[in-house]
Amino acid sequence: MFTLKQIFKESISVLIIASILSLITGLLLSSIQKTLLIVPALIIILPALNGTVGNFGVIITSRITTALYERKVKGLWYHTKIAKHLFKDLIPISVFSAFYIAILSTIIANINGYGFETITLLKIMIITLITTISLVLLIFIVAVCGSIYVYKKKADPDDVLIPITTSIADLGSVIVFSSLIFLLF
Repeated sequence: MFTLKQIFKESISVLIIASILSLITGLLLSSIQKTLLIVPALIIILPALNGTVGNFGVIITSRITTALYERKVKGLWYHTKIAKHLFKDLIPISVFSAFYIAILSTIIANINGYGFETITLLKIMIITLITTISLVLLIFIVAVCGSIYVYKKKADPDDVLIPITTSIADLGSVIVFSSLIFLLF
């Protein structure tokens, strides 16, 4: 059984890193505030996008952690069956999620009285697709490499990497999202 002191010692650094990443995310969001207000669908997309990409981080980390404990990860991680299978499954799901989020947010914005233009929908689809795919790739690498590293250090990768990957997903999606908004709007 873990004591409070052990839990605190093992989790404080992860919580500090996750908090710092979240603060940076907030600062970046404030920098794109005006653009978000001009295109209401973008306000609707961002929480869904962050949640979706963060959930991919949780899924990847937990699957790799399970494979590590089952001793299915041997040799170079990118040659393992689990990593290839997981990657192959995540890409189509992430593409579908990106399009689904873009279309649904545009419909919701339209229902709420904000105008709808085809070019705006296309731009929103490009933004969500690029953001989702790039972040899934980044989170995949961080989760897999991080899980193996943490596992070799005799710690539970789920405890360390789930908060870190979700924070990276939040920060990364805002960085990519913001950059694409500046380019396209």
